[in-house]
Amino acid sequence: MRIALDAMGGDFAPGPNIVGAFEAVERNSNLEILLVGDRARLEEEIAKVGSLPDNVRIVESDGVVGMEEKPTSALREKPNCSIARCWQLMAAGEADAVVSAGNTGAVVAAGLRTRLFLKGVKRPGIAVRMPTVKGSCVIIDVGANPAARAEHLAQYGVMGAVFARELL
Repeated sequence: MRIALDAMGGDFAPGPNIVGAFEAVERNSNLEILLVGDRARLEEEIAKVGSLPDNVRIVESDGVVGMEEKPTSALREKPNCSIARCWQLMAAGEADAVVSAGNTGAVVAAGLRTRLFLKGVKRPGIAVRMPTVKGSCVIIDVGANPAARAEHLAQYGVMGAVFARELL
């Protein structure tokens, strides 16, 4: 599996994202991680923790959407920012998944622009796998839509059931 990681997303990026990527590929040799972000900053941080593993590579992007920025405005002004670039990689078939700890609204908006979501799904939900005493469960919509309507909740139910069936 190839994951496009928004290496610039998050409060303390890119350091923790790089460390997490390195740990992930060390634990799972089938993973390939694309660190998407400012090449110079990424290389500087990588030098602090070691060298780039064979299954991690850098993909250059231009700019970052800050947590305080309005998602659609920021994406219009920064069309090749790290979040948008991750989704572009997914749309081109160069990544199987997008991971970001950045601006949630921008992650969702950039994803919507690629039109990769299931036909008929009006609003994507963000799903997380949570550990329980009996294994794992799926929680879906954990923040993408603060004002979901009944039809959205029904769609989340279908998407969550498919997610659980396929990945748990």
